[in-house]
Amino acid sequence: MKFRLFCLISLVALSFSTTGFVCATRVEKMEADIEALQLQFAEIQKRVNNDQTQLTEMILRADRKLEELGSTQDQTHNRVSQQNVQLALELEKERAEMAAMRGRMDVQQKTISELQTSLQTVLGSITSTSEGKSLILPSDQGALYEFIQAKKAAQDTAAQKAATAEYLRRYPDDAQNEALLPEYIAILHAEGAHAEVIPNCTRYLQLYPNGKSLNDVMYYMGESGFKIGNCDLAKKAFMKLEAAKYKDASARLKEIKAQCK
Repeated sequence: MKFRLFCLISLVALSFSTTGFVCATRVEKMEADIEALQLQFAEIQKRVNNDQTQLTEMILRADRKLEELGSTQDQTHNRVSQQNVQLALELEKERAEMAAMRGRMDVQQKTISELQTSLQTVLGSITSTSEGKSLILPSDQGALYEFIQAKKAAQDTAAQKAATAEYLRRYPDDAQNEALLPEYIAILHAEGAHAEVIPNCTRYLQLYPNGKSLNDVMYYMGESGFKIGNCDLAKKAFMKLEAAKYKDASARLKEIKAQCK
C-alpha cells in the first residue's frame, strides 16, 4: 500500500517535472523567435531610415536644381529682354538712317531731274541736219515753231526737217503737231526714208484719225509700203484712198496689184 502510494506520488512529480521542462523549452524558443523578429525589425527600420535619408537628400537636390533652373531662366529672360531692347534700338536706328537716306535720295533725284531738264534744253538747242551740218535751235517752244516756219518759207528743207524732228520729240502732245507731222512725213518720203515714213504715218493716224491731212498721210504710207515690199500695207492704204476718191488712187491701186502678185 505504501509502495503504491509512493509510486503514485513519484509519477505525479515526474509528470510535473516533464511538463515544466516542456514549457521552459517553448518559452525559450519564443523568446529566441521574438529576438530574431526584433533584429529583423531593427534591420528593416534601419533600411527605412536610410531610404528616407536618401529620399530627403534627393528632394533637397531637386529643390536646388529647380532653384538653379529658375535662376537660369530669369537670367536668360533678362538677357533675352536686353537683347530684344538692343535689337529694337538698332532697328529703330536703321529705320531712321533709311528714312534719312530716302530723303537724301529724293533730293538727289530732284536735282538730277532738274539737271536733266537743263541738259535736255541745252542739248535740244543743238542738232545736226541730214547733211551733217550743226544747227542751233531755239530752246523756247514758240521760238522753235517760228524757226520751223521760217526755214519752210526759205525752202531750207534740211533745217526744217531737223527742227521739226526736235519739236516733235520735245512736245509730242502739242496741237501744232497735227500740221507739222504730215510735213515731216512728206520730207522723209521725198528723201526716200520709207522705213521712217511708216511709223510716223501710224503715229499720225493714231493721234488724228479724222485729221485734215489724213488722206495725204495714207498716201505716203501706201507708197512707202510698196517701196519696201509690203504689198498688203500698200493695197490697204490705196483701197481706203480709192474709197475716199483721193486723186488717182484707183489707178495707182491697179498698178500696185499688178506688180504685187
